[in-house]
Amino acid sequence: MFPVTILAATSTTEVKCEKCGHTYEAEVVDHVSLDEDRDLIKALKAGKANRVQCPKCKKVMYLNRSIVVNFEPENRIIVFDTKARSKAAKEELLSSFRNVVSFNETLSEIGEETEFSVVTTQDRLKALLEEYLKAHN
Repeated sequence: MFPVTILAATSTTEVKCEKCGHTYEAEVVDHVSLDEDRDLIKALKAGKANRVQCPKCKKVMYLNRSIVVNFEPENRIIVFDTKARSKAAKEELLSSFRNVVSFNETLSEIGEETEFSVVTTQDRLKALLEEYLKAHN
């Protein structure tokens, strides 16, 4: 599996094994704050943050899911989603971000100070993570 701190936001999802068809539940990463979850950076760079293994046949799979990556202290939030390639998909994610930060005055101020973007390729995410490590190691 992957090293998850208690600070990383995770959820449980149902997975159907590609090999044997067995359905099981697995814990997956939804949100990572890089200043607190540094153990996940290596898995994120390698595209292995949401690695699951079938308990029946032991097949390893990498789930294609959105992950919110908070680049603190840089006031930058990236949504990594390889499926959000269209302009409409990116706009939908941006709209969701705006809805969250418009909830109250404090969140609204944070939203104004935060750079938000959608990254759709593993190479781009890896480059951003490497830049972050250089600046904050």
